[in-house]
Amino acid sequence: MSTCLTRRSFWLLILAAILGLSLNGFKGYWTARAQDPNADFEEELLKGRELYRRGDYEEALKSFKRANDMREKKCAECYSWMADTYRALEAYKNAVESSDKVAEFANGDRQLLVKAYNNKGLALQAWAEKKDQKKLEAAEAAFRQAMTIEGAPAILRYNLGVVLLQLNRDAEGVAELKQYIQSQPNGQYFEVARKMAENPRRARENYAPDFSFTSSEGEYISLEDLKGKVVVLDFWGTWCPPCVESIPDLRTLYKKYSKEPSFMLISVSSDSDEAEWRDFTEKNKMVWPQYRDKDHKILRAFGIHAFPTYLVIDHEGIVRYQSIGMSWQRAANLSDTVGKLVKVVAKSTEAR
Repeated sequence: MSTCLTRRSFWLLILAAILGLSLNGFKGYWTARAQDPNADFEEELLKGRELYRRGDYEEALKSFKRANDMREKKCAECYSWMADTYRALEAYKNAVESSDKVAEFANGDRQLLVKAYNNKGLALQAWAEKKDQKKLEAAEAAFRQAMTIEGAPAILRYNLGVVLLQLNRDAEGVAELKQYIQSQPNGQYFEVARKMAENPRRARENYAPDFSFTSSEGEYISLEDLKGKVVVLDFWGTWCPPCVESIPDLRTLYKKYSKEPSFMLISVSSDSDEAEWRDFTEKNKMVWPQYRDKDHKILRAFGIHAFPTYLVIDHEGIVRYQSIGMSWQRAANLSDTVGKLVKVVAKSTEAR
């Protein structure tokens, strides 16, 4: 009988030594693992959660689906993660369907049920785009269903309050928001809830998020300071050829409306090199307020992902126009929008 080890046995012994197992024990370890149906399932679910947290939603979805297949498509936790992922992908119909599956297979798990109904409500609300009454009513029903479950979190009152305002049921919506405010003085949405309770239109209109900055000329500017003005926000970068090509159009826009007291043009740059940015704006005579958003706080607040992007905010703080890229047609549309909004301000001033 030969005493020589085969190459396979040799490496099995090495790996067994690392794990502190005998050769037979090592084989037994992998045999036991192969016989454990939970091992691959947990591994796939963990992989999906990690991909989701990294923002790789399409790959995360594949992992959650594989994990669900291992449970004969009856895994409430898998469907719950799938609903989260579909919402992140803005696939709201799929998010609603996945949330319904969670409710079907949750087997009385209160935490999963609350999350399922909340996810369903949020998906329906986003799908409604503030105007589809049937979807908004369905969202209301989902939030109310979640609130019947013991231990339901306070955020559901906020979500319900917002959807009621979007349904033009202001008294009910404000009442829910006030309950949220009272119970969550340090809550994430406290300030937003307070503002919506004071002005329910905020739930129905596309109000600009709060922002503030100090311009390259040392002037502090905030959204509150801009109240009563028509503001064009230009999101750009010196590294972006279409942004650079659009500067003459911006100069034309500024020249056309700069004498209007209600008009303001602001450029928000994503540049990392301050010296290059300052040199560029000076050479190209960009004489309107300039800000280098080095931490991307304003870019994130407005959800800017493409350059150049142009937003027009009216005198009430509502975003009335948005476009990506610049062409002669877009430049004309931008100018026309500004002109109409400036006239609205002028008329409202005359009426006072």
